[in-house]
Amino acid sequence: MLIDRAIQFVIDEVESPALEHPQLEEEYKNKVKRSKIVVHRMKKVGDLARYLKRFEIVPPVGDPKRKLYDRFKALGLKTYEDLYSEFVTRFAHATDDVTVLDDFVIGQEYSSWDISVFSQTYDTQSGIYLIGDEPNYQAIFIKATFSDGKYPNEWIDKYDDLKYYMYSLRNVFKSDYKYNRAIINSPKYETPIFVFEKQNEKCILKGVYKYVKDEHDPSNDSRWFILHKVSSFETDKIVTQNEYEREVSKQVDISKRRIKEERRNRLQNAAKAPDTVTVTSTQFVRNGDVIVEVLERAKGICEQCKKPAPFLRKDLTPYLEVHHIKPLADGGDDTVENAIAICPNCHRAAHHAAEVVTVTAAVIMDARKVLITKRRDEDGTPGLWEFPGGKLEGSESLEQCLRREIKEELNINIKVRKYFRESVFQTEKGTYRIMAFFAKHINGDIQLNVHDEAKWVDIADLNQYSFLPADVTFVQELQKRASKTKH
Repeated sequence: MLIDRAIQFVIDEVESPALEHPQLEEEYKNKVKRSKIVVHRMKKVGDLARYLKRFEIVPPVGDPKRKLYDRFKALGLKTYEDLYSEFVTRFAHATDDVTVLDDFVIGQEYSSWDISVFSQTYDTQSGIYLIGDEPNYQAIFIKATFSDGKYPNEWIDKYDDLKYYMYSLRNVFKSDYKYNRAIINSPKYETPIFVFEKQNEKCILKGVYKYVKDEHDPSNDSRWFILHKVSSFETDKIVTQNEYEREVSKQVDISKRRIKEERRNRLQNAAKAPDTVTVTSTQFVRNGDVIVEVLERAKGICEQCKKPAPFLRKDLTPYLEVHHIKPLADGGDDTVENAIAICPNCHRAAHHAAEVVTVTAAVIMDARKVLITKRRDEDGTPGLWEFPGGKLEGSESLEQCLRREIKEELNINIKVRKYFRESVFQTEKGTYRIMAFFAKHINGDIQLNVHDEAKWVDIADLNQYSFLPADVTFVQELQKRASKTKH
């Protein structure tokens, strides 16, 4: 790459000769080593040219920086000042290739060096970076750490509202310090605030934020900003796939909390043609041989749910997707042993499904009566009633599970009819998703194997019984439907 050649040019011309010179004192070599670290962090030729431009003018006599220059000259070594014009000439076609604000993608990881190089401070220890000239800055970059300390920053509402402590000198907080003043004045100049969450060596750009207010704690005289995230869809910035999905989920969550009539009124005035956003993602280069081998092994059957592929590709082969058991992003190998062929539904579940225990329940009807059962004392919920059923096992379908469970629990055979509804219930042991189906008793006499009692009860009388919390939803829906039928 061109940047690698540019970096090597600087090393060969200035840094290596200086570090290898036997007469150059250690204090000067340490300065060269620090500069070499900066040079190695460059990703674009133009950024390196900007850094070298700092040395374009020879320091005047008496300037502390002049000592290094004079010592290099005394030893016959080339200096950065000598190098700049030669560098610009040699790499003239690439010196305009510099990092710009639009290069920063919301949701992407960066290093402290990426931030300091762009800000041209070359200081990785700062928490606030002012981009451009005062007072109308192009942007403000903030690195927010959340480790314990005297003044710990914190997410008030994760990734949406941030409490960020002001810049201070020796624990003295002043709003008129340059960095603090820039943030406070950011609404006036419409200066975007880019917030990076620092996690060890990674700085993840969480989004563009705006200053809301600043607050004060009289007990220790500390001060902090309240910053609110601007929707990534309103920033005109490129976003990662994860950030895109998070923003969509956020919009859905907001819609769910709104009153239904309000939502429908908004839909009446909503634009039919959606806006667009640029989404970027990094993909692994997959081994085609692994994909073919795994698909051939599956022979058109999903290796997760054991069902045939849902449709054929245009080349008339079964459509299954090759999924890595240990994700490549987590260090998984791109091998046949670490991959399975699964249907689209199982593939989506592998990436997005919550950890839940799936349970089936049978609403066994006989005219207007329904069969309910009372749990035994050893179940931990004595005296409560439920609709019989049980946990899904292995690769069985919901209907297979329900028939098996009813046979095991009540020793009767049922015909599973149409799907009724679901109920999601959380306990200390986990999250349960109860999938209920209407069913009909086919044959067999009821035998209580896991329950204390079983009853055929009129739907109208169900509220006279105490049900498990997860089953209350089914009771309410049955009575609601029965009431509509009467009318």
